[in-house]
Amino acid sequence: MSLIFSNNNSYRDETIFFLFLYMTLIASFIFGENSTGGAIKDYVNQKNVSQGFANEFIKTFYEYDTFATRHSPILIIFLSLFEKINVPDTFIRLIHLHLCLLLPFVFYRCLSIKFSKIDKKILFFLVSLIFLSPTFRSLAIWPDSRLFGLIFFTLSIYYFLKFYESKNFKFAIYNVFVLALSAYLSPNFSVFSIFFFINFVLYYGFFSKQALYLVIINLVLAFPAFYYIFILDVNFLLKSAAIGIKGNEKIIFNNLFNDILITFSIFLFYLLPFYFLKVIRINKILILKNILISIFIFSICLFNFDYDYSFSGGGIFFKLSNYFFKNNYLFYFISFISILVICSLISKNYTNILLFILIVLNNPQYTIYHKYFDPFLLIAFLTIFSFNLDLKKVYYKKNYLFIFGYFLVFLIISNLKLILIV
Repeated sequence: MSLIFSNNNSYRDETIFFLFLYMTLIASFIFGENSTGGAIKDYVNQKNVSQGFANEFIKTFYEYDTFATRHSPILIIFLSLFEKINVPDTFIRLIHLHLCLLLPFVFYRCLSIKFSKIDKKILFFLVSLIFLSPTFRSLAIWPDSRLFGLIFFTLSIYYFLKFYESKNFKFAIYNVFVLALSAYLSPNFSVFSIFFFINFVLYYGFFSKQALYLVIINLVLAFPAFYYIFILDVNFLLKSAAIGIKGNEKIIFNNLFNDILITFSIFLFYLLPFYFLKVIRINKILILKNILISIFIFSICLFNFDYDYSFSGGGIFFKLSNYFFKNNYLFYFISFISILVICSLISKNYTNILLFILIVLNNPQYTIYHKYFDPFLLIAFLTIFSFNLDLKKVYYKKNYLFIFGYFLVFLIISNLKLILIV
């Protein structure tokens, strides 16, 4: 990140601050931070698969669905190249950590396009929040395909924003290629091709040659994955990550109402500090129409909610509710507030509604972990959602200290839970 500041001495303090954040990441690497709770275990399981690719590539490739992982094999294959030449594990992880520093850099580039008139110091601060993400820190230290998927997804947003800035079709093509890479690394991100494609089609027209080109490119890029999963029947996506779920149980779209309620609550978690400080402006929350819609959504989800706490996951509010009160009541209350606030925020913008639906569909599996949304939602809020933002308020000292402290406390809790919560 220091490259961003290299030509401007006025950003010396920001450079020092980012170097400090980088050093905390190195310290976490040395001590093996595992603030998501499952990063080490996932990496150990992945390590066995990586060694399988290094020793018997063809056999492992065609029998990938027999391993206990639902992660994409792409990053694992890449890491297996280091296994092949006997690179020490510590060095492999260190290389991965430094490649992951691309995420805050790409995020900054996105913000600099969307908020070109905002003081760059504010953008630097927002980017620094990435270093407080338990998911970013854990998965940078313990290689996992989701983080690389997020890097390429953020890069696809960058090209999307470049397209609207320049109206140059080449950026639409770049967006499609990079999003495909994101989806191959982490298949969850594939659903967002719907969002980008709709926006491109609305600009060019459904029957335009540009729309036809994008359809063809998408189909060509998707074919290898389709062939591997459905023709060769190596369907690793149906593997369960939950303790206690049997192999023959349905894990994809098992209960969409669980997904909706938990997603609303996690969505609110990332919204709260910006809403509290009025960085995000939401008008007319308590109007009759919004209250009725919220009651309707909440009632249907509540009636069908059956998420099992013993399977782990569920997001921070679900965890807190069950840890302190041994029930879901606090979670239900927060979920209703979440629906009320978020419906007010997105209801008048079809793009926001579509994005929220895609975020729900982004995690169709039974188990929903907070790490799936961290720091993905923060990036999405500030780049592709159409919110009424007043980022200048972030510049006030008490405000940026509050926001920084909010996410720092979450990071601390994420580490403490490994000691206090089984």
